[in-house]
Amino acid sequence: MTPGVEQRLETTLHALPGVRYEPLPTALLKPPPGGSRILRGGRLPGLGEHAADVYDATHELWQQSGCRVDDSVGRDGRVLVVHDPAGYVITLTQFPGDDPVLTVASPPLQARLIDPALLAGLLGGLALGCVGPCAAVGPMSVFSSLAGSAVPFWAWVPLYLLIGVGSVWRPETRRFGAGLLAGGAAVGILVAWVFS
Repeated sequence: MTPGVEQRLETTLHALPGVRYEPLPTALLKPPPGGSRILRGGRLPGLGEHAADVYDATHELWQQSGCRVDDSVGRDGRVLVVHDPAGYVITLTQFPGDDPVLTVASPPLQARLIDPALLAGLLGGLALGCVGPCAAVGPMSVFSSLAGSAVPFWAWVPLYLLIGVGSVWRPETRRFGAGLLAGGAAVGILVAWVFS
C-alpha cells in the first residue's frame, strides 16, 4: 500500500509545477476516519494568493481520474477531499493563516491476527524463562554459602526485569517488552519453582 500512497502523492505534486513541498512527520498528519492507514504528506509553503489555483488544479486532476471530490470552505478554512475508487484518500487543507497541507492516506489497513512484536516478545520470554533459572545456577555456584539453597534459581529475575521493563519503557519496543515480561514470568517462575 505504501507504493500506492507514494504514487498518488507524486502524481498530485507533478500536476502542481513550481510548488514547493516540505514533508511532515506522520504524527503531524491528520488521518481520515475509518481505521489505521499509511500516511504521507507535507506543507505547500509560500503559495499566497495562488493557493486557490493549487486547489483547482488538484480538484480537476483527480476528478478527471474518476475520483469523487468534495471541496468545501468553512470556518476552519478550505478542505478538498478526494476519494479514490481504490480506497485512497487525498486531502488538501488550509487553515486561515497557515500553509496548505497535502495528505495521502492508504485504504484502511486490515487488523493483524497476530502482532509480530508481541509474538517475538512472547517467544523471547518463553526462552528466557526456560534458560534463565538454569543458567543463573552456574555463576551463583561460586558462592559456597548459597549451595543447596533456592537463591541461585531466582538470580535471573533482576536481569529479566531490567530487560523487560526497559523494553516496555520505550514506545517502539513496548509490545515486545510486554510479551517478554508475560512469557518469561509464566515459564520462568514455574521452572525456578520446580527446580528450587
